Amino acid sequence: MKKPIVLQVLPRLNSGGVERVTVDTAGFLSRVDPKPTYVASEGGILLADLEERGVHHIKLSLATKNPLKIIWNAFWLLHFIKKHHIELIHARSRAPAWSSLIAAYLADIPFIATYHGAYRCSNSLKRWYNSVMVRGKCVISISNFVTAHIEENHHHLKPKIVKIYPGIDTKEIFNPERYTASDILAQRQKWSIPADAFVMAAVGRIAKAKRFDLAVQALGALAENKKLFLIIAGSDQGRTELSANLKELAYSLGVADRFRLIHDFKDIPLIYALSDLILFPTALKETFGRISAEAGAMGKIIISTQQGASAELIINGVTGYLIPADNLGALVECIQTVLKLASDQRVAMEKNAHHYILENFSAERMYNETLNLYNSLLSLQEK
Repeated sequence: MKKPIVLQVLPRLNSGGVERVTVDTAGFLSRVDPKPTYVASEGGILLADLEERGVHHIKLSLATKNPLKIIWNAFWLLHFIKKHHIELIHARSRAPAWSSLIAAYLADIPFIATYHGAYRCSNSLKRWYNSVMVRGKCVISISNFVTAHIEENHHHLKPKIVKIYPGIDTKEIFNPERYTASDILAQRQKWSIPADAFVMAAVGRIAKAKRFDLAVQALGALAENKKLFLIIAGSDQGRTELSANLKELAYSLGVADRFRLIHDFKDIPLIYALSDLILFPTALKETFGRISAEAGAMGKIIISTQQGASAELIINGVTGYLIPADNLGALVECIQTVLKLASDQRVAMEKNAHHYILENFSAERMYNETLNLYNSLLSLQEK
């Protein structure tokens, strides 16, 4: 398979959907053929993972909005492009995109960007700053929701939009066959969760906008069901008051004994595997909704707020449930619906969720679509 020499640029390699997609894509490119693959960033906790995949990392401070530093970075990238024969540069964030756009123009190579966020366009200056993401040969949109956002805010530039959903590694990572019944039982025992408990889980960064407090309140509203447990797994990134508030809420509702707050647990797929239902009550308009994709890949029913791209990853009533944002009553009602499902109904919905993600949101699909786009742009460049 033909592969160009690609340089991806982003601010940092910390945990997050953008960083994960960058690392996974670079790892795939490094497997395609021996030609080198590059990523430029300030580094971060995913750096070791990136380098283990045979990807070359260039440490560069790209998170700046200072115009002079952006220009300096552009000329540094231009030098790097010429020295290492980079054929295409792919930006995944706005500040690095400006430097990349200048460098690509001067080097006469294709520049593209992935529009990962629903960036605010509150004024003309902000809209102009964001527009760098659509000034390349094309812009990759990660969902229909993001496509609509691009069209609404940048229609005057008539960008060429290519939708490529982020992919989930359904083979090595988010694969329910990785875990045995004994693995699941052992982990439940470590967290003092009975084998016959019905476990709900909410996964992700602990932040107010994620509305994990609604999950705790739902547990409280269903407190009479003594077999109902809730796990919240994620990082509060040092904002310990958020975690403390969740614990206090569980205590005040009388369900502290059935609430588990797990910080920085590395094996997130195992949390899905040991759970019976996934909750994602976010108030944010998700531009993709990676939690929904991961849960579905693990064959789990998910209840998510109908915000942003969530409806693209969940078929309501078939693979999971969509509810209005900030609606405790709807969340509780949906949990009760799942609890009342007959065993065969639950299994059927779990299989639907699994197959839907495998067919539409796998990493392999993302890799192939991205590589095909790279090659098509280079073919046009050569003409």
